[in-house]
Amino acid sequence: MEKLKNRLDAFSDAIIAIIITIMVLNVPPVLQDSWGHYLLLGKHIGIFLISFIFVANMWYQHATAFGEIETMTYRILIVDMIFLAFLSLIPLFTSMMASNTTRVTVILYGVLQFVVNLLFRYLAKVIIHLEYTDKAAMQKVYVKIYGNANHWLDILAIWDLVVAWFLPEIALIFYLAYPILMFLLNSSARQDMYDVANLPEEQQQDVATFNHTELKDFHKAQQQIMTDTTATAPNWTKWLDQSIDPKRRQRILQRYGRSTPEQQAQLQQWFKQHKQQHQSWPH
Repeated sequence: MEKLKNRLDAFSDAIIAIIITIMVLNVPPVLQDSWGHYLLLGKHIGIFLISFIFVANMWYQHATAFGEIETMTYRILIVDMIFLAFLSLIPLFTSMMASNTTRVTVILYGVLQFVVNLLFRYLAKVIIHLEYTDKAAMQKVYVKIYGNANHWLDILAIWDLVVAWFLPEIALIFYLAYPILMFLLNSSARQDMYDVANLPEEQQQDVATFNHTELKDFHKAQQQIMTDTTATAPNWTKWLDQSIDPKRRQRILQRYGRSTPEQQAQLQQWFKQHKQQHQSWPH
């Protein structure tokens, strides 16, 4: 299955490259010099960029998800094909929305975008279950971490459709915001997954029982313990220059997996204190 998985990676990359190529070929050229024609060209380019960012983000999410596994199952193969089939409809719906920007075409585009994201979420979940087949705690952690990110994305998607019903052209702005927010939230969630994966199994099981507030407290404490507190605050320049691969960032920063005995003891003490506080709460 390893060779087939590599072939599927190449096939997926080719499909996505063709999708983007078709979209740019659908942008009509200006044949007559006039402000109206150039404004129309600007509109088509703007809508193309909305779909380009969405498809490019899906490629990144897809590549990082499949980068976690060396083999695959028939379930992954089938779901990936369905995901790519719906993603391949993006050029058609983009062209419809650009040529006739109405309530119906904008809503249809939003619905397709939402369906593609739902399919990818299920695909990512299947991949996580394959990666952590013997770790039920990590599967629960995935639901908790990504569930919060998906909650905000669902709110934005529903808001997009509501705005599209009343103000179709304004909804295009929110369609642009969706993949950007998805990129940021999923990148953070993916790093959180790696951080938890490097904890001892007992602590992973504890994290799996955390609610949203406790999960935030844990990540805050983990950052304070494992990161140099004397370091300067992160800025956009440092963020842009860091590796996009969370695993490589983890190796570079030498976090968690290579933590010192003192850091491990501090983290164990945090879990111990959390358990004591939890046991003291009235039930």
